[in-house]
Amino acid sequence: MKDSNLIERYVHEVGAHLPAKTRHDVQQELRSLLQDAAAERGLSETDSQAISALLREYGHPEVLAASYQKEKSLIGHWLYPAFRLSYTIAAIVVGIVFAIGFALQVTQAGFSAAELLKFVLELAQALIFNLGVVVAVFVGLQAFGVGQQPPAATTWDPAKLPQVQDPNRVNRTEVLVGMLFTLLALLVFNFAPQWIGIGGWQDGRFELIPVLTNSFLRFVPLMSALWLGELALKAAVYRSQRWTKALRWVQVALNLAAVGLLYTLVRNAMFSDMDIVNSIIQITLSIAMVVTAIETVYKAYKLLTRKEN
Repeated sequence: MKDSNLIERYVHEVGAHLPAKTRHDVQQELRSLLQDAAAERGLSETDSQAISALLREYGHPEVLAASYQKEKSLIGHWLYPAFRLSYTIAAIVVGIVFAIGFALQVTQAGFSAAELLKFVLELAQALIFNLGVVVAVFVGLQAFGVGQQPPAATTWDPAKLPQVQDPNRVNRTEVLVGMLFTLLALLVFNFAPQWIGIGGWQDGRFELIPVLTNSFLRFVPLMSALWLGELALKAAVYRSQRWTKALRWVQVALNLAAVGLLYTLVRNAMFSDMDIVNSIIQITLSIAMVVTAIETVYKAYKLLTRKEN
């Protein structure tokens, strides 16, 4: 195991038990304190045993994180990570359910600004209600003494701190596979759209019935332009091997273009002459539009608040 980044692993672990609004500042302060303390003792990053001894003096990461949250009283220090995870899961489930409901609404009655505003308000109301429920559950757990005990300091070993994962580093294989699928979509929709259909065996031979209509295929040039943009972005990410702030903004811009294109398709295109196929494609694209819109807003928020790259 490489111990050369023990301080960074300790700082990261402390931050994992802190609220997002204070995490960055606390981590900066703690990193500076530890680096200064190591320098005063003449320690280098490779002095793993001495660095471990220094970290033990500062205490278990969860205990130290709790000392930064003395003002928090509604949810106890030891329950807060579990509370945060529980609400995140609940919010994701609520978001998916509402996205499916909105997609069905769009396919049945069409899209309108009033319906979108209603969707946003009802989603916010549901998220606030779920927050209240989760808070009530954890306050109840706290009242019965669940999760009140700090972790055992005697069994804590700095060498076992988890490695810090770089969120901006990319898996080049995954990026390459994504590029190949995008290129495949470009080729099929532009040169062989008749390959997209419903197939089956009849009289001993395979037959394929194309399902896409000319009403949909006239949007292929717009789709191709978006895919070319995504190919260019993936190529840049593959080359740099990591996400940069500029590349993430390009991703946000492409996502916005994708939302606009999906909205145009759902509103104006007849995908297939078969009603069931047409409905399935409309629902799928409507869900993709809502999910992409939510994801784009979240990414832009993280970039604007400098919580990402």
